[in-house]
Amino acid sequence: MDSHDFHKLLLSRGTFFCYSGLLSEEVLTAISSIVREQVTDIDHDEDLTTRVFGIFIEQAQNIIRYSEERLAEGGIGTVAIGHTNEGFVVEAINPMNSDNVLTLKENLNELQQMQPKDLRKAYKQRLREGPPEGSKGAGLGFIDIARKSSKFEFDFVESPELLFVLKAWIVP
Repeated sequence: MDSHDFHKLLLSRGTFFCYSGLLSEEVLTAISSIVREQVTDIDHDEDLTTRVFGIFIEQAQNIIRYSEERLAEGGIGTVAIGHTNEGFVVEAINPMNSDNVLTLKENLNELQQMQPKDLRKAYKQRLREGPPEGSKGAGLGFIDIARKSSKFEFDFVESPELLFVLKAWIVP
């Protein structure tokens, strides 16, 4: 794919922000205000902006903490935000260890089936119990994405390394 085709692809998907490469806490801090400003410029609904921005932060932190490909203090991955007439989509892609696929798939499938009240309950329970074994954060990220999004989907793609793809839609 040449640069022109790549540009057309981004435009066709309504992508207004895309970052690919090393993602660290420092990089996230540097780009966060830009992302929040762009989302606010597109839609002035503060609740919607907060949801989109929160999902963006959770997905970026997932790359920082769990990407199988590491560099310095961060992970390698891609995070993008698009906007169409239907709403926003936040998408993240990062290499992952195949040993974690089954557990992650089970966790995400369970979250997809939960109703909002069940997600609130799961969130509160996780706060009380603390992070799950092996977690590098509070263990709330995927629950938070499920709570703030209208829907989400995920996939594991061999390309040639195993990539974890997570898309979250936020509809007004």
